Amino acid sequence: MTKFNIEELKLAGLSRKETTMEKTARAAREILEDENEMRRSKNERLRRSRLQYKRSGQ
Repeated sequence: MTKFNIEELKLAGLSRKETTMEKTARAAREILEDENEMRRSKNERLRRSRLQYKRSGQ
């Protein structure tokens, strides 16, 4: 009997179907990543707006 290393075991699981829990976790991660990106872009936009306001007020 041969011994498998961790990488071989990880690659062996690639052919199996995604479980419902994995699908849910993946979808949740995607949603969180999208929300984080939207928050970052909003913060950047507001930061630029504040800087322009400060510059024009001087």
